[in-house]
Amino acid sequence: MRGNPTLLIGVLTLAMGLMAALVNYVLKDTSEIGPAVVNSGDFSDLSTVSTLLSVTLSAPATSLSLTEPSGRIIEVLPGTGLEMEQEVELTLQDMAWSATLSVKWQDPSSRQFLRLDFEPENLKSAHVLLDFRGDTESYPVAADFDTRAQ
Repeated sequence: MRGNPTLLIGVLTLAMGLMAALVNYVLKDTSEIGPAVVNSGDFSDLSTVSTLLSVTLSAPATSLSLTEPSGRIIEVLPGTGLEMEQEVELTLQDMAWSATLSVKWQDPSSRQFLRLDFEPENLKSAHVLLDFRGDTESYPVAADFDTRAQ
């Protein structure tokens, strides 16, 4: 590099100071605008949401139900296959859903797994994978549909 070293250091220091001021201005400006995604607060006043529920089983089951804290029961009718889809209404509280799961397997002696996939419109999807040994009653299940939790 050619030139006066003191002048070069001064120019570089000025350039770094201006860059820091620009970055500070941009970061301060974006915090006032808000997120570009749909704010989940817009949905906080909804109590129920329509959701496609997909259930995948490792073995055939005779019954499967989800009981929400409100007492509402969601029955999933096990078919002949190990995969089922059903349109259900979920009761959300602060963009989260919870229930207790009860499942009875055709062969409860071995270890089984169960996967629940929730796909609501305009909200984040949720997936729950559970592992059981035998039948289960009142097993807690929860899903978070908050888009800020991505």
